[in-house]
Amino acid sequence: MSITTLAQEAATGMTDKGLQQLGAGLAIGLAAGGGATGIGILWSKGLEGIGRQPEARSTLQGLMFVGFALAEAQVLYGLIVALLLLLGIF
Repeated sequence: MSITTLAQEAATGMTDKGLQQLGAGLAIGLAAGGGATGIGILWSKGLEGIGRQPEARSTLQGLMFVGFALAEAQVLYGLIVALLLLLGIF
């Protein structure tokens, strides 16, 4: 590294590694928050629907589990992106 590069990093406080860590934290944080919100809404509305129409329980339960799996997959994708950022692959 040259002295100019070190001076610029010292002035801004941002390095490539720091930005990777920031991006990884944002990736998993937003993915987990979005997944938790989605799962909460999904189960809330699913149980509300079962309460209103108990005979549709089997249909609603199947759809709820599919939605749960998709929401969890989104969180896992966020985790993979975060790990890729931390390992320096991106």
